[in-house]
Amino acid sequence: MTHQDLSITAKLINGGVAGLVGVTCVFPVDLAKTRLQNQHGKAMYKGMIDCLMKTARAEGFFGMYRGAAVNLTLVTPEKAIKLAANDFFRQLLMEDGMQRNLKMEMLAGCGAGMCQVVVTCPMEMLKIQLQDAGRLGKACPHIPWEQQRAGIGTGHIPHPALICWAV
Repeated sequence: MTHQDLSITAKLINGGVAGLVGVTCVFPVDLAKTRLQNQHGKAMYKGMIDCLMKTARAEGFFGMYRGAAVNLTLVTPEKAIKLAANDFFRQLLMEDGMQRNLKMEMLAGCGAGMCQVVVTCPMEMLKIQLQDAGRLGKACPHIPWEQQRAGIGTGHIPHPALICWAV
């Protein structure tokens, strides 16, 4: 079976599964990167391993996946948009029977990437705010942890419903 023989459904499923596996494997490192980048003043973490260890101790194993639900929820539509847009732009830019051209392939990929950014940018903003919530929780001890997790009253983390409404 060649690449062209795959149906759009198979492409969407393959892209979605690959995205889910990728997010699951890489997310703790992404969380540590975000928390290390957002340190201001006195450093809470000495490095990536220290950040992951402190996060696991303070928030549990699943604390290392804070904000992952956003990525896991939107990774399949994101990949679907990118794949469908890439196919659309390839058909638009290449005439029937035309041999593949690197410039046209690059333009199709660029168009698909631009369509993907529309979904990815708001998702990334929400993910980063949720990832940083554990670090910011120490800055808001007067607000119960349940409310901080929901993003209520901290002033640092907008409620997901507000972000979705703004998008």
